[in-house]
Amino acid sequence: MAAGLSGFMIILLYINFETGYDKWDPSLKNTYQVGLHQVKNGAANSEAKTDGFFVKMIREQFPEVHTATMWLWSDGFKVNYFYNHQSYEQNFTAASIDSLFLKTYPLQAIYGDIADVFKDKRGIAISLGKAREMFGNADPINQVILKKGGANFSDEQLVVKAVWDEKKYRSYFNIDFISAIDFNIYGSELWYRNYNVMLQFNEKTDVRSAIVRINQLYLQDQAKRAMLINDPNYRVNSNEAMAILKKKEGITSQRIVIEPVEDLNMKSFFSQNPKQKSIYILTALASFLLIISCVNFTNLAIVQAGSRAKEVGIKKVLGAFRTNLTLQFLIETGMQCLLAFFIALITVELMLPPINSILDTQLILFNGTELSFLIGQGLSLLIVIVLLSGLYPALFLSRFAPAKVLKGNFATSFGSVNLRKSLMVLQFTIAGSLVISFLIMNAQLNYMKNKDLGMEANQVMALGIRNFKNRSLNPAEFSSIRQRLMGIDGVEDISRSTDGLVGESNWKHDFTYNGKTSELITKYNDINYLNLLKAKIVMGRGFSEKLMATDTLTSIVLNEAAFIAMNLKEINVVIDLKDGDRIQHVNVVGVVKNIQNEGFDRAIKPAAYLAGDFKWHWRSVVLLRLRGSNIAETITNIKNVWKEIEPDGEPRYSFANEKFAKLNAVYERMASVMFAFSTITLLVSVMGLFTLAAYSSKLRLKEIAIRKILGASTISILKLLNVDLVRLVVAANIFADVFAYIYMNHWFKDFVYRIDIPFMPFLLVNIATIVLTIITVSIQSVSAVKANPVRALKYE
Repeated sequence: MAAGLSGFMIILLYINFETGYDKWDPSLKNTYQVGLHQVKNGAANSEAKTDGFFVKMIREQFPEVHTATMWLWSDGFKVNYFYNHQSYEQNFTAASIDSLFLKTYPLQAIYGDIADVFKDKRGIAISLGKAREMFGNADPINQVILKKGGANFSDEQLVVKAVWDEKKYRSYFNIDFISAIDFNIYGSELWYRNYNVMLQFNEKTDVRSAIVRINQLYLQDQAKRAMLINDPNYRVNSNEAMAILKKKEGITSQRIVIEPVEDLNMKSFFSQNPKQKSIYILTALASFLLIISCVNFTNLAIVQAGSRAKEVGIKKVLGAFRTNLTLQFLIETGMQCLLAFFIALITVELMLPPINSILDTQLILFNGTELSFLIGQGLSLLIVIVLLSGLYPALFLSRFAPAKVLKGNFATSFGSVNLRKSLMVLQFTIAGSLVISFLIMNAQLNYMKNKDLGMEANQVMALGIRNFKNRSLNPAEFSSIRQRLMGIDGVEDISRSTDGLVGESNWKHDFTYNGKTSELITKYNDINYLNLLKAKIVMGRGFSEKLMATDTLTSIVLNEAAFIAMNLKEINVVIDLKDGDRIQHVNVVGVVKNIQNEGFDRAIKPAAYLAGDFKWHWRSVVLLRLRGSNIAETITNIKNVWKEIEPDGEPRYSFANEKFAKLNAVYERMASVMFAFSTITLLVSVMGLFTLAAYSSKLRLKEIAIRKILGASTISILKLLNVDLVRLVVAANIFADVFAYIYMNHWFKDFVYRIDIPFMPFLLVNIATIVLTIITVSIQSVSAVKANPVRALKYE
């Protein structure tokens, strides 16, 4: 019982933590995030941003919206700063906010006033955790730090005006740096730019109806702008507006996505791995473990009934009523469960460090602010458990007939055999399902680790270029830097790209062939980029240094997805590339195998590779392929050389295989959790089987004795004792196979690239549970089989 309660309490603690985001102010119930999902030229694009025209429309035409704020949210915002005569680099999640942000999302400072960032252009607000990291125990208010601009910008003084407690105001956005946004820098581009947007609706607003109207009016507003019509009285319906957008901009589908802020941490249209799915799975696992614990407790209570049968008979003879006995047994169960609850609390506290590591979270039990709430939930759960696991044994014990049990014939005074068998089948069904699911998950993870990515990602280092001047260098201008890096022992090859290897590209362009326009991810690279990656050319050729004059101007290589998307049948055809107002004619010289640059839950997108245009498409990343030996020393040497090239900050680098590992991390964590719960569940089930086997052999002592006297062998008797329980396990295996197959089919829906469900895990688990059952029953029954038959029959 303590094991089941421990598992459930851990998951309960995790659920409370994850569902507690953005619940700290009542007004957040009416606050919503806005984003846009759009299909343009065949490519689907989703982003939690909209343009300024959307906010302008909301403010002018929707009185049911109390406030509409547009702001910029940046995760991974690095600040190099100078404080107390020392230089530091701090990673922030930054928000540049307008004057309506705090009315829409009412963060409250514990020191200073966040609104003061609007009074001083140098003013910033930071989280309490960052304040402690930066200033220790010193008063953070009015502390001045010098933000280093590096080679691209001027140094800037920042003054801390406010500090808020990020643990008290737990936020999905995880902001720890706030500054005022300066809209003046955008000039006439103000409304055309994209922003993060939040709306706060008035109380009692029908939000669903408002969202429908918002989508309709924004679609019409877009169509008017596409037609360059400024007449406020001009009207088109939604179908006409979509037809205009399709003709003018290639937009075939569009939806404004408006989501409650308080739900974002659990689920969001724009989230690749919503936590809600994990919560459902973890809750199911914890519930299964708790159910099995209750089943074991119930079975154990029934098994132990024999030792208390005479006690019940005597109490009834002395005048005890059944209700009194039922209440007594329930209280005893309650005391046992309460002890298990306290053991569970201690176990949870001891298990939190590895659990936090597995779940990638920061759960706290005894130091948590919600401990009383958790204990209240636990005690409520305890009452339910006492009733579920204790009520039947209590009723079962209290109904013994005194006349029968006092004669020693209690075993035949009840018919609970079917219940015990059903509970055992339930236990092994759950345990078998979990173990099978874990093995299939593990097979999928192995597939993800070993799948052909279309390139060799090992030992490929991506080094960020900070200096804008260095980003815009053409190959001849970059050659001196290249030579310095190639001179490092352990560097095998060097190339450059507009983007890193993992993650979606920053550039997308429209390509047209035979009247069909497709939006493709566009990667501008150095001419040896595909060679460095060891990408596989499946048709035609890649870029060639011998043909640099043409390859950097008019050649393009497509991936397989792009080749199919554009309905191409052959290479060496000319397609049109639209880059802003320019139309460039490029020749498809080759097709490269699809390169996996995102997670396995996303289809590889159509992509185009070009080797020119250094003036407008800056190379922001240097890619280095390293040799397999002395990598640590090679990295150190690369960093030292790069500090000489760009002395204004620490080199920022990553490895492709590490980024792929991060993409798979959520599935790795879920497999680890599944392994832990399936192992514990199976052990608890075996313990229950052990108890049931002991009870079964005890009931059949006299039968065993008679069979031995009649000449039965030990093997034949063990076979007799095993056969009934093995039949139950076989039945449980059938149910487990069905449930595991159904669940894994559902789990695989998240994957674009997956394995077929293998047969081997089902076979292995089925055989293992049967073998485990035979071993467990045999070990427990062998003492009964070897006992002297005279002892069992001497009173007959």
